[in-house]
Amino acid sequence: MVQVMDEARRAYDRIFESLVKHHEWFSRSLPLIASENIPSPAVREAMITDFGNRYAE
Repeated sequence: MVQVMDEARRAYDRIFESLVKHHEWFSRSLPLIASENIPSPAVREAMITDFGNRYAE
């Protein structure tokens, strides 16, 4: 049981680290996708991550 919890924690830490890195990258980027809905920084902060604004046509 402890091993499963350790593996789950490591997986969570990797995912969280990826989200933090993506958020840092996105804050330094200039999105050029015309169909992308870019919210204000306050909305992005409220949503924690910008993944919620992604969609495909």
